[in-house]
Amino acid sequence: MKTGILYVSVHHGNTKKIVQIMAETLSADLIDLTKEKNPDISGYDVLGFASGSFYQAMHEQIVNFVRNTDFGQNKKAFLVCTCGANIRDYTSGVKKLLKQKGVQVTGSFQCRGFDTFGPFGKIGGIAKNHPDERDYDNARKFAASLIKA
Repeated sequence: MKTGILYVSVHHGNTKKIVQIMAETLSADLIDLTKEKNPDISGYDVLGFASGSFYQAMHEQIVNFVRNTDFGQNKKAFLVCTCGANIRDYTSGVKKLLKQKGVQVTGSFQCRGFDTFGPFGKIGGIAKNHPDERDYDNARKFAASLIKA
């Protein structure tokens, strides 16, 4: 199964660090949506979508890509989100869009990431030193579980 991970990592590189670990485990291609606006996904059986959390949702470039893409049939997807405070499922909106488009969502992964957005910057940020080795290990385990599924 050929896997591609489309990601947006714009602040501290938290998401990029996590998807690099997952890509190694999955032998996946990484596609940076800030650089490739309309990538060809037709050759992928499985797609990962990853970003930090922005206003309690995934980055708008991920949302817009999913909203504006015809995935065809038999696509599978997984979702990844890094966040300063892991208090809810920030992938739920994209998960819903994918399901509406007939894409099977096989799982989602979330972990903390250093966050200095908005008021957090005034206090030096939250989730300092994240993602950390434990987060990387959990990312590897999640990716490995996708291979078995």
